[in-house]
Amino acid sequence: MTLPRGLLFHGVRALLAPAVALVAWLSFPEIPGDLPSSIEAGAVASADIIAPRGFVVGKTDVERTREAEDLAATVKAVVRVNGGGADSAVADAAHFFAALDSAAALGAPLGDAAKARGVALDSAELRELAGPHARARLRRAVAAALRGAGTGFLAPGVTTSEPGREVVLRAGASERVVPAESLPSFSDFLEVAGQQQAAGTAGGEELLYVRLLGAFFRPTLAYERAETEQRRNEMRRSVDTVFAVVRGGEKIIGAHEVITHAAARKIDALRHELRGGPLGRVAGVLAALGAIGLQALILAVFGVFCAFHRRPLYRSYRALGTFAAGFAVTLVGAGLLARWAPDRPELIPVAFAVMLFTMLFDSRVALLAAAVLAALIGFQPAFAGTHAIAVLFVGGAAAALSLQAIRRRTQVYGSIAVVTAVYALAALLDGLATGGPVGAVARGAALGAGNAVFSAMLAMLVLPLAEGFTHCTTELTLLELSDPNRPLLRRLATDAPGTYAHSVAMANLCEAACNAIGANGLLARVGCYYHDIGKLVRPQYFVENLGHAKNPHDHLKPSQSAAVIRRHVEDGLRLAEEARLPQVVRAFIPEHHGTAPITFFLERARESEPQALEREEAFHYPGPGPQSVETAVALLADAVEAALRVLDEPTPETVHDAIEHLVAARLESGQLRGAPLTLRQIEVVKQEFVRSLAGMYHDRLDYPEDAGGITADWEIDRHA
Repeated sequence: MTLPRGLLFHGVRALLAPAVALVAWLSFPEIPGDLPSSIEAGAVASADIIAPRGFVVGKTDVERTREAEDLAATVKAVVRVNGGGADSAVADAAHFFAALDSAAALGAPLGDAAKARGVALDSAELRELAGPHARARLRRAVAAALRGAGTGFLAPGVTTSEPGREVVLRAGASERVVPAESLPSFSDFLEVAGQQQAAGTAGGEELLYVRLLGAFFRPTLAYERAETEQRRNEMRRSVDTVFAVVRGGEKIIGAHEVITHAAARKIDALRHELRGGPLGRVAGVLAALGAIGLQALILAVFGVFCAFHRRPLYRSYRALGTFAAGFAVTLVGAGLLARWAPDRPELIPVAFAVMLFTMLFDSRVALLAAAVLAALIGFQPAFAGTHAIAVLFVGGAAAALSLQAIRRRTQVYGSIAVVTAVYALAALLDGLATGGPVGAVARGAALGAGNAVFSAMLAMLVLPLAEGFTHCTTELTLLELSDPNRPLLRRLATDAPGTYAHSVAMANLCEAACNAIGANGLLARVGCYYHDIGKLVRPQYFVENLGHAKNPHDHLKPSQSAAVIRRHVEDGLRLAEEARLPQVVRAFIPEHHGTAPITFFLERARESEPQALEREEAFHYPGPGPQSVETAVALLADAVEAALRVLDEPTPETVHDAIEHLVAARLESGQLRGAPLTLRQIEVVKQEFVRSLAGMYHDRLDYPEDAGGITADWEIDRHA
């Protein structure tokens, strides 16, 4: 199964983000500084201890149990008023005595009748109940006592201390909090009942009376033990098991600070988190994945920007690889610094990567790279508590904006000065914000200056290698290619002087026009220098190199002449490849003609060689048409410069009309269809052509012959 082409295209590029993020994670120390082997509360910390990642400090079992019981104790017991308990007790007692009366009337054993009602009596107790008068007295006494229980008494075995100090007394839908000691217990009930028995029963019946009260008593204050325990268990379960939550980058204890009990607990938990037990290892893996993922997300912002706004860079594996390498080198340098001097972010070589990206690509993408690097490095726990993000971003931004187009080596000095000034200003403002001493501010400025010099030197050293790897063409390379002593240009000036003169004149036109519309004028100039180098193979077949020699095309068929003219494009590409010219310069060779017809020989073929027109494409240049602004301007400049040579009187008005005609013809033929050139830019180009050519074809003064000059009549007199 093959992946969709688009998914594979973007997926391979997307892998660079986690790869660089992994480098960042590996570069920085997990713990800034050495974690002490033992920590005691009350001691003084020797260095800052900063959490490299977030973790949780849990409570001990003893702490959790103590807090759980303290919370459970806050729950008040529930006691429900059971008003029907007394009535049930009185009814049960009445049924008991009725059963005894029935058994006595029938002569049945009283013990069996009592047992049938759930009361087991011994022989002495049965003798007390044998007489009807005794049973009647006990019945009245028991009934009276049980009816008195309706005022509210707890169940036997429940003391007033068991529910707690206060209870929730629930009567129907109403509740009120009362002291637990105010609730009457079963003992209180027996005490009250004993007083009643003493008044209404004989002394021998006292034990049986108490025995029967205990058998038939129903509590009228019901302690809801299950409900109370459920509430208390819920409170126990609600105990927070976390002692403290430490975030990644948080300072646990600072250097020279007294270690508190809480800080000691956090440090012990950090040690266990990083080095102890399988749970610590799992948490470490998850934390690492999270850190790498966040950094990859930051890098993805840069990739998405390139995908939308720098498509050529996004399509180029070499360009993206250079960005990834620049990020990785800077992150490794920052990681090393984090181990040695985490309080000196001005030493991180962000300016190196940004300068390199600016010279290779452009300042806008380099500015975004500075922001991404600042975020990636400032994200690291090692730089927590510093102004690393601000220092790195402004330093990188200064490098990007001060080195937009380098054409002279001295420009690097200007960039170094700007970056140094920005670092000095950042150090000053940081000192004001933190109250740092003047010496620290001066050291920060000096270190920033050293970083600027080192970054510029390293960027210039790496630039040729990076340029060769990415196949990018910098301004410096273009300047080198514009040197007239380059082999191809020297041959062109010697072997094809007319073509060389045409190329120089065209370069002047093209550079001025490109500069006027904001394109790369230097690239246009260099491209024009080399656009016709294919004519070096057969220079005598091109009219500008003939001089007064005979035209060799007079002896060739139109199709043969067209083939020779057309061939100079292929010869030029071959020579450019042999000379290893950059692709952006090679593009001028085929694109400055586009697919235009070789008009002169096409017209001759229509007259003298009509059979050759069966392959009319042989009378057209191979193309393609211009694909960039610079090659499009070169196409127009080539036509204009060559055509205006035939004008007898190149006045400004004639030049203007000729340029209008030539440009309109190229537009109508569709030669500029693939070029990113707007109509507004074309108008500016035409105006620039008129201005430049009008200056070239100006009138000159007659200089007297006796002064070493010539006049307008000199040629006439010479022939006479």
